[in-house]
Amino acid sequence: MEKFICEANYLQDMQNVALPYITERRTDEQVSSFDSNPIHIASFKADEPHGTVVVVHGYTESIEKYHEVIYYLLVSGYNVIIYEQRGHGTSYRAVEDKTLTHIDSFDEYVLDLETVVKHAKEGSELPTYLLAHSMGGAVAALYLEKHPDDFAKAVLLSPMIAPSTNGVPAGITKLIARAAILFGKSKKRVFVMQPYPGKEHFEDSCASSQARFDYYEAIKSTHEDFQNYSASYRWLLESLKVTKKILKKGEVEKITSPVLMVQATDDTTVLLVPQNEFAKRLPNGKVIYALCKHETFRAHDEVWHKLLDDILEFLA
Repeated sequence: MEKFICEANYLQDMQNVALPYITERRTDEQVSSFDSNPIHIASFKADEPHGTVVVVHGYTESIEKYHEVIYYLLVSGYNVIIYEQRGHGTSYRAVEDKTLTHIDSFDEYVLDLETVVKHAKEGSELPTYLLAHSMGGAVAALYLEKHPDDFAKAVLLSPMIAPSTNGVPAGITKLIARAAILFGKSKKRVFVMQPYPGKEHFEDSCASSQARFDYYEAIKSTHEDFQNYSASYRWLLESLKVTKKILKKGEVEKITSPVLMVQATDDTTVLLVPQNEFAKRLPNGKVIYALCKHETFRAHDEVWHKLLDDILEFLA
């Protein structure tokens, strides 16, 4: 990459260089998904594209969190398709509370991705690539097991093969979630969580770069559509069930696309051991390590820029 956005002048470069560049090439639309509910898709056209990258965001995120990622992909010659998963941003929500993230089944996320991939491939002969983060990485893994050769290559950033339960055994957490659902609280907020507080703090975040954290915090704090903050009991249960689905005997081995998995060494949001099992079972997998917290694309310059070069080299 010839020109990086650096922390020392981050806000100015994002506002004066990256944002105008991607905005000029952006088209937004609402696409009807498998159940006729709308999914918000943003498409970005590179000047001389040689491929299309489908980006799948993580838990409580939105399209707008990926401005820097989109910029780098565009200037590297990739069209970008990024969408907001149901329950996020301006896509369909099953609950009115925009600070609450709910899903009835992770299968719905996978079906939405099928809709987006079909949209991305329509009328195009360019190779299609996948880049997914965290919860999006879980959705991507399930998708790849179901559609092994849909993507030329896939990049998984800190994939949520198994979420962290903060020291509480996963079995107990499942029992709590199941009990709450049994008592009609499927769409209620998990009792240890809270609504969006109006401001998030860098120290409590999954970012390692203050500059990159501040950039999106300014966007999120002023747009209620982006203020997902906590999970419903059903989302919690489904997130815990996803590990068994992904790592089921014979499933990982179905994935024929080359996969690059990026593991954040200081990750406390997802578990690293299940990531390692997933990576070892990939027929054509590679792992690289990032010395940072969970959000590798919001790491310090020296980590993120090196990682970005590795990703672009892998895609090429």
